[in-house]
Amino acid sequence: MTGLFSVLGRRTRLVGAIGAIVMICAGSVLAVVLVTHRHGTAPASVVGTGACACAGSSAAPGSAAPSPTGGRPSLSPTPSGGTAAPGAPGATGPVPAAHRFVYPCGTTLCAGDQQWTMYGATVYNPGLRPEQSGFLNPQGTIALARAAHLNTIRVINFYPDSGDPSGAFSEYAWGLADRMIAAAGAAGMHVDLGLGDYRNILWNDCINPYTYDWTRFLTFVAGRRNSVTGAIYGQDPTIAFVSISGEPLQVGSHTFIAQTTGKSCTISYSTDTLTAFYARTLAEWHALGATVLVNSGGLGYINESTSGIDWHSIFALPDNAFCDIKTYGGMLAFASTVAQYCHSIGKAVIDEEFGWQQDMGDAARAANYRQTIALLRSLGFSGSAFWNLGYQLAGTSYDTSPSTPLAFRAVQSGAP
Repeated sequence: MTGLFSVLGRRTRLVGAIGAIVMICAGSVLAVVLVTHRHGTAPASVVGTGACACAGSSAAPGSAAPSPTGGRPSLSPTPSGGTAAPGAPGATGPVPAAHRFVYPCGTTLCAGDQQWTMYGATVYNPGLRPEQSGFLNPQGTIALARAAHLNTIRVINFYPDSGDPSGAFSEYAWGLADRMIAAAGAAGMHVDLGLGDYRNILWNDCINPYTYDWTRFLTFVAGRRNSVTGAIYGQDPTIAFVSISGEPLQVGSHTFIAQTTGKSCTISYSTDTLTAFYARTLAEWHALGATVLVNSGGLGYINESTSGIDWHSIFALPDNAFCDIKTYGGMLAFASTVAQYCHSIGKAVIDEEFGWQQDMGDAARAANYRQTIALLRSLGFSGSAFWNLGYQLAGTSYDTSPSTPLAFRAVQSGAP
């Protein structure tokens, strides 16, 4: 599992004048839609139609709308040695139907002209060799995800969460992300891109991540050009959304031995500091001109009265596209409270992470999968993702694959 748990022992807003131009095929008709990422609304209007052949369309899924004078500033891509591939800006080739921006539509999420329900998983590989799945084998990962009937890959944990913070900018690590995103896009899937490891690497270097300036890192991510597809991250519809950093620990002071320095470290933050962190970083992502949605990341511990996390204010932030939680421990029972609040303010809500260790037994895990997915659907959640899709077999492992057949079939049967 991600977040500081693992580190420490385990308004409506129009974002720019035009979010993107999305080409939607319906039968033999091509509709060009101006997508404006306004909370609670569908694409602004259909501004043109014409004939098309969807299967052979050469529209670039990563293409961005021309910026009108005085509109959103253009992103400055991070240089990369990759060449354009089919589906990349300037390239030709078929465009998978799922290559449409995800955006909020009322208290649900939509992609293109249809409601979209996220159904995904993390794909962390703990070091199994040969690499049947994980970042060293994107094609194997996508094949497993497709077999599980998933539509989203949660991309996180692709660089170490300790060491020099410059490691968060590693070209090798982001090359791994490039290839996974490209493989997901080629398969018609979306990606949930998690940035929480940047928080972790700062924390483990005894740097307060909630007062530190994330501008350089966010600029790097939003402007990165995928070395496989040529798409700019902040404008790539394969990326459904970016999550800033989930699972902050309860507010107050935390003293620990920093993994990077090996020395005692104390990091303190207040309720207001944490809320201000999310307000600042979410606003910065929008200020960079990104058309990809952004949210806080999945909050945990908010069922605890002593957490000090003002989740109401964080989820209500105008730049927070939708609500997001993780349901370990008592959080699942708290999901109805979160859903009721988020829907009352006109926002969608997802469960970004849940899971169970294999030592509870395959049948019990399968039952938990079925019950959790059914509960979330009944509460109107717009998506969920589990930890973890992979082939490891161990009592402490959270992995699910055909090697855990009952749990895997439960995942398959829960697909939207």
